[in-house]
Amino acid sequence: MRARSSRASVPSLSAAAQELLATARVAHLATADQYARPHVVPVVFVWRKPALYTPLDRKPKRDDDWHALRRVRNIETNGRVAVVVDRYDEEWSRLAWVLIEGVAAILESGAEHDAAATLLREKYPQYETLPLEGRPVVRVEIERAVEWPSVTPSP
Repeated sequence: MRARSSRASVPSLSAAAQELLATARVAHLATADQYARPHVVPVVFVWRKPALYTPLDRKPKRDDDWHALRRVRNIETNGRVAVVVDRYDEEWSRLAWVLIEGVAAILESGAEHDAAATLLREKYPQYETLPLEGRPVVRVEIERAVEWPSVTPSP
């Protein structure tokens, strides 16, 4: 089976790919600096057509200043990003992934920021004790999506 690619047509993702984006608990965000040095980090996220959102929350880090995070510096310098959402299974016929390419922006406030924060709180109960108030959200505007659906649905 070949991977399917769609440019600026997120609604054309298969039902299986849309389900994976809606239900997966973790993704991997890839950014690059001005010298094209890659940086990949695992992130929590929510997907709402046509964008994907991931918070810059208060997890323990070296510095609570979110501006100091490498992914933020990379986004501010070079907004091009990629996000991989995947499902691994020892039974390889159940493997699936979606690769999102797009442009990231940091939302510090506003209606879109608040809506994304609400979706994140609904998906991740951890945000009941780890507040998102006053924390930015990264929006990835999806320009291109590639998917590798599994042949067998997940159990």
